[in-house]
Order: sequence, then C-alpha cells, then structure tokens
Amino acid sequence: MYLKSTSRLKIILSNIFILGTNSLISSSFFNNWICIGISNKINYLSSNPHKVNIGDLPLIIWRNPSTKKLISTINICKHMGSRLDKGTVLPNGCVKCPYHGLEIDDQFGKVIEHQGKIFWAYDPIEKTPPKMPFYNNKNFEKSFLEIDMDCSLQDSAYNTMDLRHPEFVHNKMFGFGNVVPPQNIKHYKYSNNDIGMSFDYSSNSIMKMLNDNINVTNNFHMYVYPTFSWSKVTFNKKHLLIGVNLLPLKKKKTRWYVTVVSNYYKSSFEQNFLQKLAETILNQDYIQMKNQFEENELKKKFMFQHVFPNEEPILELNKMFESYKYPDTIEVLKLLNEKNKLNPNI
Repeated sequence: MYLKSTSRLKIILSNIFILGTNSLISSSFFNNWICIGISNKINYLSSNPHKVNIGDLPLIIWRNPSTKKLISTINICKHMGSRLDKGTVLPNGCVKCPYHGLEIDDQFGKVIEHQGKIFWAYDPIEKTPPKMPFYNNKNFEKSFLEIDMDCSLQDSAYNTMDLRHPEFVHNKMFGFGNVVPPQNIKHYKYSNNDIGMSFDYSSNSIMKMLNDNINVTNNFHMYVYPTFSWSKVTFNKKHLLIGVNLLPLKKKKTRWYVTVVSNYYKSSFEQNFLQKLAETILNQDYIQMKNQFEENELKKKFMFQHVFPNEEPILELNKMFESYKYPDTIEVLKLLNEKNKLNPNI
C-alpha cells in the first residue's frame, strides 16, 4: 500500500540542491515537526519564556503579548552566553536577558500549536505536524499525559510498533499470555517511508468486561517517521486511539507526549479510569525501557540477529533510523553553519 507525499520530496530535493547531501543529512531531523510540550502545561502567562531541549539544542519559546504569536530562539544570549529562560518577556515581544539587559527577538525555527500540543521545526518539511485521527471530532474526548523514558528515540519507536512485548511486559494487566496471539496481521509501507500494521486481538475476560463483551477487537498501528505514532482499537463502532509524540532529551532519555482520544468512557470517572490505565501501561513500559542497552556499535552488532515472525514493521523502522543521528552539539553546530550559509548577514 503506497501513498503520495510530494511536499516532503520537493523540499528534500531543494535542500540537496542548496546545501549538498552531507548538510542535508545533518539537519534533516530538525526539519521535522517535533513535539516540545502539551499546550495546557505550558504557562504562557508567565513573564519568563518556556525552556525545552531537543537533544543538545537548547530552546526557549514565548508568546508575543501583543501579537500572540509564538516565538522560539536558542537559549543562549548572543552577548555573553547567559541562559535566557530566566529572562523577562517584554510588552514589545522581546526577551530581556537578565545579565546585561539585551533585548532579543531573534526567531530561530518555527513554533506552532497543533492539536493540543506545541511543535517546533527549524525549516519544516511539511506545512503542519502529523495529525491525530478523530482529534477534532466533537464526539471524542481527549486527554494528555507525559513521561520521561530512560531509553533512546529508536527504542521508543520500536516499542510503539511491537506486537510481542505486551505478552511479557503487560501480562499482569491484560493476561496476554492466556489469549490467542494477534491474528490477520497485515503490514503497510507508504511512499514517504511511514509504516503501518493492522491485526485482530482476542479479548480476555478483563478486556471483554471493559469492551462491551466483545470477543475480538480490530487494531491499527501507524508510525510517522521520525517521532510520531498512533494506534487505534475498534469494536462496535467505538474507537480508542493512543498517540505518542517522541522528544529526544539525551541519547538514553526520551520524553513521550501521549494523547488519548476516545468516543466512549466519556464521564469524568471513566476518563480518569482511562488515564490511570494508560499511566499503568506506561509505567510498565518504563521498567523495560530503562533496561534497554545504550545506542552504540556493539548494540547494533547484536540487534536483529534473531527476528520473530511478523516483525517487518520493526525492521522497516530500523532501516529508517540508519540515517538518524542523535541531535548532539555537533549536529546543532552543523545546523547553525547551514543557517549562516543561507543567511550570511546573521
């Protein structure tokens, strides 16, 4: 199954022409929309900007008090290197450095609000971040949570598309070891390298009680490279969707921003229950993610020497991440060099 994605291709070709292949590889991660926060957890009324790191790239974001426009820049003063997150947002839209009072309004990258979250990209390939299905449907309730996992971005990605780990990591909750393995498994590869898979799950007694006594649920998982995935569980025209936006903080620490969208469990009690259920699953994942080996050549040597059946999506993800580089200081400096080449007056 293949879908067209012309806008991504045009910008990639344009970047190759302007920067050269090596420069493109170094900055391509920053050209994707990366989730940097949940909207209602960021205090825009504060007189100080909000700080966030994308790997080793330190950013601050703030809202211009008069235009309401979101602004982002690097969290280092261009005078004497002070951090700017302790600075003050002024009525004129600038951030005033607390060290010597330099007023800064430099825009570095683009920052937007999208489906309840804040996203940043240096020079975005796509006009908008990936969309969460049903998010804007008035019949669906929405909630958010976040958790920092002690694992790499790659391990986080594999986990979201992995069919086998629930039987072992989440078996105490769902009893997966006592049910029929996933059936009717199908894999999908799209033209922009995003991947999907569908399958049917037989419900155990606990899940049947939660899901209208349904014996089998229909499931679909999607990964949008490099940092977004969503999954959908369907039965009786009811849908539960879980979206995960991944933010690399360190080589072995990744923040998961989780969106829960559902057209059942609508009461406040049911919504709280659903959120607690999601938190429990994430905490179980946290234990295993912490146990993942750090990313290095030794790990690459061992990984996927053995492959279980129906792991094609994981192998496709592994291919995608071959060109991924953790956004360390070297990658940030390459990005700044590219910016200076395109804008020599900066």
